[in-house]
Amino acid sequence: MTKDRDASTTPTITYLAKYLRTGSIFIALLVIGVVLSFASPYFLTTNNLLNILLQAATISIIAAGFTVVLIAGEIDLSIGSAIGLTASVIAVAIIQQGMPVSAGIGIALLVGLLLGMFNGYLTVFFKIPSFVVTLATLGIAHGGGLLLTAGRPVFGFPDSYHVIGQGLIGPIPVPILIAAAVYLVLHFLLTRTSFGIQLYATGGNREAANLAGVRVPRILITAFVICGLCGALAGIVLSSRLDSGHGNFGATNLLDAVAAVVVGGASLFGGAGSVIGTLAGVLIIATIRNGLILLNVQAFWQEIAVGVIIIIAVVINQTVRAEFSLPRIFQKRRRRKR
Repeated sequence: MTKDRDASTTPTITYLAKYLRTGSIFIALLVIGVVLSFASPYFLTTNNLLNILLQAATISIIAAGFTVVLIAGEIDLSIGSAIGLTASVIAVAIIQQGMPVSAGIGIALLVGLLLGMFNGYLTVFFKIPSFVVTLATLGIAHGGGLLLTAGRPVFGFPDSYHVIGQGLIGPIPVPILIAAAVYLVLHFLLTRTSFGIQLYATGGNREAANLAGVRVPRILITAFVICGLCGALAGIVLSSRLDSGHGNFGATNLLDAVAAVVVGGASLFGGAGSVIGTLAGVLIIATIRNGLILLNVQAFWQEIAVGVIIIIAVVINQTVRAEFSLPRIFQKRRRRKR
């Protein structure tokens, strides 16, 4: 009976830990918002709130892709440089080569897909750690973007392309709607499909997942492909917003994306995380950056603040992970019974 009771409480405890982490992130976001609303009279204005969401759109898209790879127990450092590469590719294709907008977008997405597939293939079949693989492709993508544009911005997109990054649907900017669509699709994929179940199983225990019939190589490569596509989509949105393409685009976005995913509760060891938590993490990072700007804090301090947030988030994540680990909880219960 005791064993049955312990087994039946396992899902309850797992969900409790999950929702405690996610709920605490949104509470933290609320507290930060309240503090900044008192610190600056401009914070709660409609224009500023929309500006926060608009500034967060690009980061949120790559953070969503990064979350998928991290759940699988891997890492993709090249996703920031994928923005610059795809922005450069689409600028050269549309502006310099005169291709239709639809063709340029298709080529950019194909580049992101191939980059993700390349990362996944080397990681899975050559057994090279993803940290090493994606660190190498980070340099390749960055250098490739600069090479395509000769180190200079290529600008002058047609008006039809501007809609992606500068258009409005009602009062809402299109980039915000694109980011929302990405999160809805990935949330459904992770929570309502067999791929999501297999992804969490792969990240949680790769050997057990393999024994259970999960095609681990396919799951891992798919995770990298999703991440690459997110990087390409972010590159499309950013190049449209800025009306140009350049290899340096996205070079500084990786830190914010990693911070958002870690703050959002994703485990650095795989098998845990959600795009909902990541979204909260993105909003926290974007809100803090916006608040520091409103308070006239130097940009250097913003980078320090993001670094400090990452450390705090990892400490909290590890503490919650240890406190709500199943063996520790059951040990506490047995002690109470004695």
